[in-house]
Amino acid sequence: MRLVPVAAILCALAVPAAAQSRAETDAVRRLNDPMVQEGVAMAMSALAGIVLDTRVGPLARYADPDEDIRPSDTLRDVERRRDPHFETKLHDRTRRAVGTVGAVSSDALAMSGELARTANRLRAALAPLASMAEAYSDDN
Repeated sequence: MRLVPVAAILCALAVPAAAQSRAETDAVRRLNDPMVQEGVAMAMSALAGIVLDTRVGPLARYADPDEDIRPSDTLRDVERRRDPHFETKLHDRTRRAVGTVGAVSSDALAMSGELARTANRLRAALAPLASMAEAYSDDN
């Protein structure tokens, strides 16, 4: 009985993979481009910067005294005291994450044909079971 949910999941995965288009191929290519990775990392750093400029000092009295949050602090101030290089690390991790997404997407794209063939075989194998289930529901 576990075969049916597994087959359904595999078919669901294979349908988008089989519907591969030029736009998807281009998107995967871009994710693997170091310039695009750097651009995404820069954009994420800018967005993080907006959040990091949030003033948290007014909440200092509610924080653990060991946290050393001062009345005029922003999130950036607090994080810099914990790790002076946190922004560089955030940027680097973001860039690596985009590169990982590109690599995974490339591999998934390469697998799309095999997944489509597997989905077709599973549909063929499940067709008799579906017919039996339909016949059973018609009888009851």
